Amino acid sequence: QKLVSSYMYVVSWENPKITGASMIIYVVLVLRYNLEYLGALPIGSLVLYMIYLAYLRVNDHFKDRWTLKEKEALVKSEKKIETNQTISRPVGCLKILGDLQGKHLRSRELGLPGSYYVSVLYDPLRYADENMKSSLVKIDTLSGCTHEVGATVSSGITSNPIWTHVQESPELMRLKHVLPDDRLWRHDKEVDASLSYPILQPITEDGGLSHEEVDGSQRTDGVQLMPFESSFGAVVFQVRFSDVLGSFQMFDNVLGEVVIPLAKLAGSGRAVEGWFRLLGVGTKDTVPGESPDDTTVKSVAMSEDKDTKDDVIPAADFPKLYLRVKFSPNGILCNDTYQSDMESSKVVCEELSRTASVAQDNSVGVIGSSLNTINTVRTLGGKLQNQISFVVDMLERVRNAFNFSNPRITVFILLGLTLLWIVLALIPTRIVILFAGLAQFGATFYTKFGSPHTKKTIRKEPSEEVLDSANKGNPIENLFLSIPTDEDLRRTYFWEARRLGEKEREKFAMAKRQTRLEKLWKAKWHGALELKEKKSEQATSLSSSRKWSWETAFGLIEGHRFIWWRSEKHFDTGEAPLGQIFFAGHSGLAGLSPLELRELSMEEIPFVVSIFGRGSQMQQKITLLAPSSDIKDSLENAVLAASMDAKAD
Repeated sequence: QKLVSSYMYVVSWENPKITGASMIIYVVLVLRYNLEYLGALPIGSLVLYMIYLAYLRVNDHFKDRWTLKEKEALVKSEKKIETNQTISRPVGCLKILGDLQGKHLRSRELGLPGSYYVSVLYDPLRYADENMKSSLVKIDTLSGCTHEVGATVSSGITSNPIWTHVQESPELMRLKHVLPDDRLWRHDKEVDASLSYPILQPITEDGGLSHEEVDGSQRTDGVQLMPFESSFGAVVFQVRFSDVLGSFQMFDNVLGEVVIPLAKLAGSGRAVEGWFRLLGVGTKDTVPGESPDDTTVKSVAMSEDKDTKDDVIPAADFPKLYLRVKFSPNGILCNDTYQSDMESSKVVCEELSRTASVAQDNSVGVIGSSLNTINTVRTLGGKLQNQISFVVDMLERVRNAFNFSNPRITVFILLGLTLLWIVLALIPTRIVILFAGLAQFGATFYTKFGSPHTKKTIRKEPSEEVLDSANKGNPIENLFLSIPTDEDLRRTYFWEARRLGEKEREKFAMAKRQTRLEKLWKAKWHGALELKEKKSEQATSLSSSRKWSWETAFGLIEGHRFIWWRSEKHFDTGEAPLGQIFFAGHSGLAGLSPLELRELSMEEIPFVVSIFGRGSQMQQKITLLAPSSDIKDSLENAVLAASMDAKAD
């Protein structure tokens, strides 16, 4: 505004000496320098660029800027996960053994017993410094968050709880459903494990540690394996209050933590068992607690010259936790083939990396947990944010005025720039600039000295037409505001971008699914089917005589069992299967009953396959509809082979 006001003062003849001198300097500079056709170059370049943008618009490439973002983000995330799979990482198994117990657990404020539960976590970088954390997260995405193994169920209000029931975390449940049951989750006969959690062998940058601290057997692309004994990870037992606010991470409802270093577990090879003192959140220390039988502590003897006797002082009631945990490094997949080991490692790495990515996206980005702090920040930054947003929107509208975001406006701008380019190409630029400047000085001179009515100011009441036009706003401003911003265009092409992203995601999922089925599950058959399911009473219509319907399903034959999910996506994401049938004893293919033949149509009968065997509780029979005769024949052959092998066993 100061610059504009200064310019208007110079050309307004308020000070005739300054304005006259400025006009003389302006005329001399324009006539002195030869700018014959220089003005046509930038205008011509802009016209050519707008013609190229018009070509993109006509050929339907204008929306690629917004529709391809979803696809590029997906490819970037997949490549980020694949960086952890460039090296084969053996899998170790963490086992939580037996029941967890607490002692002297009371609230910090009132010292009263409460309802508590234990959350078992795995922190991959608990003992790493900040520099090491930043470098390891870049090469190992799964170390970007703390992974939840499981949690106990509250045993009620008590200060000495015994937790006998343990619930697996959603991440652990997905891993169990993605991997075959008997490969990773088998328990030792002599060990009663409440929880079993896979842990990948840690990796580091090539040259990040000394030769004694790394496993030189495998290194690739600047990444090398670290032995479990050099791991920065830890198993964290976190005692939390079992209330509504305790389920939110932003509220501090943690009584304390017990940290067991993974390096110590891997180095000893034995189970760590005993009482441990609860320390503060984020601690790196492990303090063993006293034996539960020791209830008193004797004080040291006083000075010999004082006539006192030994006093028995009660022990300090520090909160403690009894646990039993064991870690088995590299001892899970030793009996399987190398390709199966590789694929199992990839599956575990992918699931843990996906959990870390989701945790980072959903992290709480506020300063502390105080509502006053949040309101203060929002009040102070609201006005500044609005001003910045307004400026950015204006800049985006100016740019989008030239790229055919609004074709009608851009066409008028293109025509105007083309006419201006022709004028500048035919008339020397300095002549145009000279006449434009003289016109400015002449208009202000006439306004100042030539018009006899300029000194008279007559105040008139605004008419209704003027008021109406003022209420409607400036037409040029309204025309400019009709140009969309980048956010408007993103919302316009949002669903199309989602569709492209889903197609690309399906390609990645199909490739991963095929690899898992062949190398990990060793499936003898797999494919999409339709499953016969009973309708609910509300879904049954009077017009249909069928009390059942065909529902989509994805099934596979692994070993001596047939397992099915609702869809391929449920299989890929590790959802629990809808059911499974074991081909043991009397099992195999079944024929259609007269009732089924009457209910089925003539078009469906040639593609129906019935399978029976031992279900989860009793004998079970399912009816499947294959999409083609070839798929039906291959399924029947696979069922016969699996059931015959089971009978032979």
